[in-house]
Amino acid sequence: MIYLIVGNSGSGKSTIANALIKLEINKITTYTTRPPRPSEIPGIDYNFISIEDFKKLDENDKFIGTTNYVGNFYSTLKKDLDKNYLGDENCVIVVDKKGVKEIKEEYPKSVCIYLECSDEVLKNRMINRNDDPENIEKRLKENEDLSPIADYKVNANKDIDSVYEDVVTIIKKTKNNI
Repeated sequence: MIYLIVGNSGSGKSTIANALIKLEINKITTYTTRPPRPSEIPGIDYNFISIEDFKKLDENDKFIGTTNYVGNFYSTLKKDLDKNYLGDENCVIVVDKKGVKEIKEEYPKSVCIYLECSDEVLKNRMINRNDDPENIEKRLKENEDLSPIADYKVNANKDIDSVYEDVVTIIKKTKNNI
């Protein structure tokens, strides 16, 4: 099963995806052209690459769900999804709305979990992770309700441990090999 984690910036998507590794769920690390945040580890949080390298991969049809978000490109390597999907493995990936649509079209055995969060909580989380104030405002302007593309919705206004437990409950209901 491919688990697609979506939510607005600051909703806890990466934190939840990283925590799911404990359940023996493979985490797909996506690609981005944005610079890493101080707490991010290249190859773990994202594969940070140049715009030139990103465009080469995209032009060669290696990516699925490519998007430009507040001036930076993001995408997923198709081969990373193929490896898990064709091998009947469980994996988790953080994507946006376009990524969900394209991945679900190509990989119909995918489950989308939306981490819904209020703007106030999102803003506080971005401040706490030391995001640039200008970037915070840009990201908040991009917020949208992602319920229409989600198979499941989780209230992410709660503490991260409670959000994690809610996501685990969904995964236990839908996971391969149980």
